[in-house]
Amino acid sequence: LALVCPFDRVFSILGRINRVIWIFLLLIAALLYFAIRYIRKTTKSKERMESELSIASEIQNEMLAKNFPQAGPVDLYAMLQPARETGGDLYDFYVKEDRVYISVGDVSGKGVPAALFMAITRSVVRFITGLGLGPERIVTRINRTFCASNTSSMFVTLFVATIDLKTLEMEFCNAGHNPIVILEPGRPARFLHAKTNIAAGLMEDFGYQGETLTLSRGTSLLLYTDGVTEAENIEHEQYGEQRLLDFCNKISSGMTAKEVVTELHQSVRDFADIAPQNDDITILYVKL
Repeated sequence: LALVCPFDRVFSILGRINRVIWIFLLLIAALLYFAIRYIRKTTKSKERMESELSIASEIQNEMLAKNFPQAGPVDLYAMLQPARETGGDLYDFYVKEDRVYISVGDVSGKGVPAALFMAITRSVVRFITGLGLGPERIVTRINRTFCASNTSSMFVTLFVATIDLKTLEMEFCNAGHNPIVILEPGRPARFLHAKTNIAAGLMEDFGYQGETLTLSRGTSLLLYTDGVTEAENIEHEQYGEQRLLDFCNKISSGMTAKEVVTELHQSVRDFADIAPQNDDITILYVKL
């Protein structure tokens, strides 16, 4: 018994299969080619963006005051640790004619928009405080400046204070910011609960209220942003205000402002452990 079949009829199917395979391989090769080009382009774009963010971070860092007074009537130190490459927190200070000006702020939002608004806020704060105004008028002018051209609807919480180093009289205004901590000799640390004011940039005609407090010699002030008290660990538990007070109550009188700021930052990092930093952290400490 014999079965006879033409050669072309047997191998025509294999020919079609070969053509399909070659077409498939050519498509795969084309996809790989365009994928490699896209990856290279994306990588270059990402590297360029990371480079620009790094430069922006350096510029932002350079804007912050760094000439910390560590001798004479005041010992002061501050640090800012952004959660991303750039951040929305700010601090500022300077000593002029037996008066020290201090401020801490926290811009709404995160990332590049917050960083740009932070840079504007820092410049405006420095300019207006340089006019020699009191904290209430400083915050009022900052608020009007932002409300006049704030199309992005961003705002900033601020704590601004001036301290007469001779009389230790402190004038201050809290614009929606976290309450600062006062550490007086022989007394437990406590929060300074100021009059209620809204953040700057929300309502142009808001009437900000300032206050005056006479401090005693040896008093220290701790200014911070909510990146400290709202730092979370992996169980989503926050550092909180009570832990902050407990830390402050352990501060010895012989510690410098730099040591206090460094140890508080380390305390927050130890609490968070492996959990990622979810907000910018700013700490400013003043010893009188």
